[in-house]
Amino acid sequence: MTTDSKRPFRILALDGGGIKGVFSASFLAEVERMTGKQVADYFDLITGTSTGGIIAIGLGLGLPASEILSFYLKHGPTIFPSVGVHVRTWRRSRWLVCGKHDPAPLREALQEVFGDRKLGNSRTRLVIPAFNVLDGSIALFKTAHCDRFKQDYLRRCVDVALATSAAPTYLPAHDIGDGRIYLDGGVWANNPIMVGVIEAIANIGQRPNQIDVLNIGTTDEPFHVPEKLRRRGGAWRWRNKLVPLFMQAQADGAAKQAAILLGRSPYRVNPVVQTARFSIDDVRQISDLKGLGIDRARHEEKTVSLRFLDRAADPFTPCLSIQSQALKSNPA
Repeated sequence: MTTDSKRPFRILALDGGGIKGVFSASFLAEVERMTGKQVADYFDLITGTSTGGIIAIGLGLGLPASEILSFYLKHGPTIFPSVGVHVRTWRRSRWLVCGKHDPAPLREALQEVFGDRKLGNSRTRLVIPAFNVLDGSIALFKTAHCDRFKQDYLRRCVDVALATSAAPTYLPAHDIGDGRIYLDGGVWANNPIMVGVIEAIANIGQRPNQIDVLNIGTTDEPFHVPEKLRRRGGAWRWRNKLVPLFMQAQADGAAKQAAILLGRSPYRVNPVVQTARFSIDDVRQISDLKGLGIDRARHEEKTVSLRFLDRAADPFTPCLSIQSQALKSNPA
């Protein structure tokens, strides 16, 4: 499928980041409020990892970004409960030997929002990264936008969301129900921009110079590795630096690779904040994340509108549909 040459093939790529997804959802909700347009209608493909995967699925199912933001505001404190200093200390000790959070609140919240809808109910092409624990391979859950994709569109959105967001040490790996077990896609594609670009080229038939990408992060911190850490950094000293370092390096590398491949820089929205300002499970900062998303949307709205929201995407017609599968399973 090749789009009109006057309109690029547009990809929305959403980073992972736990509760920091409030920033992404707030940014999109404010853009929708200001423009009166539903963002998902203007993108040909949406890809998202972890919390970005949850947002991507919601957008694909036709939820306004404001409803997705409400999901975070309502359920975030239950998924990542904020407690007193003594309980937090106990949890940090428990964290050394088992997952930091119970997955049940996240599962129940996703069930409330997505119900029993399947990936095939998406009205937009989706690609959601995860990681297969059993054979150590990367995994991508996809809508049926290519005639080779015959399985994932029948998977429940709740299961796909749990698989892509099963962050090691924070939440347990997710058994999707067919014997396969998955970890968070952030272990290899926390910024899924190249996932989307490669999908567009390899499976949708787009030329690199036809593609444009809006890439939304979940905030970043100034990069700094103290001299002591550089010179004498053992496992204990690096413990709080490794995950942010890997995530930042992967995100930056993926964005630069995409720019080289496409011949133009993706438009990345990812504000730099004070070191340790936010963390992936600290819900005490939800209000600030929401406000930051609103402020950044008001700053970026004109550029985003002119570059990405000038013309809606062509309607997505999957190669296989939930309705056709139902007819095969229950012939008249």
